[in-house]
Amino acid sequence: LKLAGLGYPDLSKRYPEVADIFSNWPLSVVHVVTDEQGKIDELFVRLNRSKPLTGAEIRNAMAGPVTELTRFLVGHELFRSSISFPKKRAQDKNAAAKILMFEFNGKLVETKKVSLNRFTLQAKKEPKEKIELSGRRVIDTLDRMSEIFLPKDPLLRSAGVFPVYYWFIRENDTRQDQYVREFLNAFERARKENREIASAPTGAAKADSELLTFDRFNRSTDDERSHLERHRILAKRFREYLAKRKK
Repeated sequence: LKLAGLGYPDLSKRYPEVADIFSNWPLSVVHVVTDEQGKIDELFVRLNRSKPLTGAEIRNAMAGPVTELTRFLVGHELFRSSISFPKKRAQDKNAAAKILMFEFNGKLVETKKVSLNRFTLQAKKEPKEKIELSGRRVIDTLDRMSEIFLPKDPLLRSAGVFPVYYWFIRENDTRQDQYVREFLNAFERARKENREIASAPTGAAKADSELLTFDRFNRSTDDERSHLERHRILAKRFREYLAKRKK
């Protein structure tokens, strides 16, 4: 029988006797009964260690306020409509967890996998009101971002720069929101042009060193210093952009 590549519906139509073998095959099932969520989380991680699960996929299986809030946040209009980076492997949940951790700490912090995992566990021990307040602050900024960015916005095609954009907008005066997208477009064009200049044989001396610094830190998107430096450059450039508009 030539069965290679056939799905179950194909087997049912062409080789029903083979489909019956699959349908009636006895499966080995093991039940683990416990009311301790920690043991359930641990078992999930242990069983899936042989598979290349992302940190966000593992955290999504953990119970707790961070997981619940993260799932809620990715239902926001910004995540549903405006981001254009892939959502496969829970990249949207990973981005949501990062900005939630910023708000929880009240500052830019490291967002590597181990730090996000620690945050997910730590939040279980914190007062419920603290994590809920962090979530409300995230929603306030996401509401602003929804007014700034377009559907499937090309500016939001990088999950690595998304948290920095979030904090940049969060720290800005709301009266300046109308200029943010125009500025970010100009900033991204300038970065692209600057990379082209720098790649020329004698371009290193002509290139904008500050933009090259942004690009360099953009390669280590989860480092605390990377968040801080990229935000500093964005904020400085935005002040200069607004000053030019007033002239």
